[in-house]
Amino acid sequence: MPSSIPTLTDEINRIVPGEPARPLIDAEKLFRRLPMLALAEGENAVDLIAYEVLNLLMTGVQADIGQINLLPKGGRVEKVCIVKDGVPWLRKEMNLHLLDPTQGFTGTVMETGKPLVTRDIWATPPPGQRNPFLDLFPSMDPHYVAAIKEPVASTMIMPIKRGNDVFCTIELSRYRGKTAFGHIEKQPVEEFISRYGSMIMDYILDIKNRTAIRIAHQKLNIMARLIASNARVDYTDAVTPYRSLSSADLGFAFFRRGGRNSSTELTLVAWQGDEVQEVYFPDFIPSSDSILSDSSDISYPFEGQARDRRMLRFRDRVKNYTGVKKKEQRFLLDCIDKIGSYVIYPLHILNQDLGAIYLASHRIQFWNYLHMNPFLSLYNSLLKSFLLNERATHHLSEISLRIHNPGFYCFGALKAALAKKYPEILLDKEVTHSLYSLESLLSELHDQVDILKFRTKNIHLPTWIRAFFSQKMAHYPELDINLKSKNAIAANCITRTSYEQLETIFENLFANSQRAIQTRKNVESSIIGQIAITIWKKKDQIAIILQDNGLPYKMVSGRGQPQVKRIIKDLGGNFRKYQNPYHLYLSFPFFESNQKGD
Repeated sequence: MPSSIPTLTDEINRIVPGEPARPLIDAEKLFRRLPMLALAEGENAVDLIAYEVLNLLMTGVQADIGQINLLPKGGRVEKVCIVKDGVPWLRKEMNLHLLDPTQGFTGTVMETGKPLVTRDIWATPPPGQRNPFLDLFPSMDPHYVAAIKEPVASTMIMPIKRGNDVFCTIELSRYRGKTAFGHIEKQPVEEFISRYGSMIMDYILDIKNRTAIRIAHQKLNIMARLIASNARVDYTDAVTPYRSLSSADLGFAFFRRGGRNSSTELTLVAWQGDEVQEVYFPDFIPSSDSILSDSSDISYPFEGQARDRRMLRFRDRVKNYTGVKKKEQRFLLDCIDKIGSYVIYPLHILNQDLGAIYLASHRIQFWNYLHMNPFLSLYNSLLKSFLLNERATHHLSEISLRIHNPGFYCFGALKAALAKKYPEILLDKEVTHSLYSLESLLSELHDQVDILKFRTKNIHLPTWIRAFFSQKMAHYPELDINLKSKNAIAANCITRTSYEQLETIFENLFANSQRAIQTRKNVESSIIGQIAITIWKKKDQIAIILQDNGLPYKMVSGRGQPQVKRIIKDLGGNFRKYQNPYHLYLSFPFFESNQKGD
């Protein structure tokens, strides 16, 4: 007979005569559906696959609630999917990626690497023992506790491993009052997880990585265009991959401006949850052992914790700094005070002090989960190269200005003084040759800044647009992208613009179409996204209509279309938006070139 005192982890390998037949879990049914589910775009495919996995297991063992927790060492720790009563319950705005895999019953599974089945997660433990869930639940999200934890009693947690490393768990629960899980339910779930768990999760991770690559590619492209155009870099956009692809629920990104060991300008991007702020420090001198200096003898990645020497020093700097707004100061201090643990990654390359990234969490001793995964490490390396390019552009511009003034002015004053005081010396061929060579050198150096400067070109717009959308067809095979021309546009019909301007326009519009299509797919999952681009010559303009089959969506930043309008206006074109059906009209001026080729 079972003990009247509830135990936390029940003995489940005991065979009792007369028990019901073992549940069946039809893995073939899942694998028949996987290829179709994977056709969905990005995170939608992840949601659909995770739901199918949970639904299969829940049906097999008659569970009421199921969840998949992704717990990689490096990368984003998150609840991938929660299903309640056969219906997906988890929504992105719930922000439940803040779970701590070292605590609760999940922490026990992570530590032992073994499955866990408990009769009642709310059971009062015997004297001298602990209930890990009761220790944890006061700090859990109250909405999650009320909806997912309060109704249940018996719970089964299964680890999914790579070797001995647990990187995922599947949790199944039954409502209070129902028969507790036993070995009859545990065995088929354990067999399914052992055979297919790692493969299915690797499949899900592969989809998530493809989505991550698209995000990083987009952010780096935007940054490259801003640098090439001598425009201000949006650092809040550049840190998006750190926020979305790591387990850092708060953090800092430091960007040092100007030259090495000379500039004290610092741009700091801080984030906490969904709130992001960029703070400018015009005069921030790093400490001698600061992570902002490449000369400091620090081994990276650097691990730290709440109220250590480095964080206390930084807090004092922020608190006593008079050059920032009070609102910004309060936000930074709040971020610092909520840090439980952090890991620092430098943004230094070729002896240049470019900044640093703090990935932090309110969770204590969370370092293993704050380390970057291989993909984020790659993004970090690429970002350093882009920041170095930005600094090189800045240096060249500064050199050009200094050669112009005081360089040319001093040189002119020198020649005037020689002509006035020593006119005979200018008759010396060696002197005049040297002066001419020096002037030529100054002119050449002054012009070198144009190497990395924004410049316009003669572009055959239909050819460029065809190449742009052909690349999108390859990157997004799930979309039906159709490009057609109403009339022939000769190769000598040229538009004066730049690659950066065109990329900014059409990347913005393509992203808007993606969001509109995704909004419709959230309502009609079977719909195939369509984007139609029509181009034709109209008097002295190249006209383009862009239309998709999406639905209106919530505005993201509100900066996209105004930026597009501004660029097209600067080029001498037009931008108009039409309803019923919704479509965009763009036009660009062209001229007929006499040059050969495009």
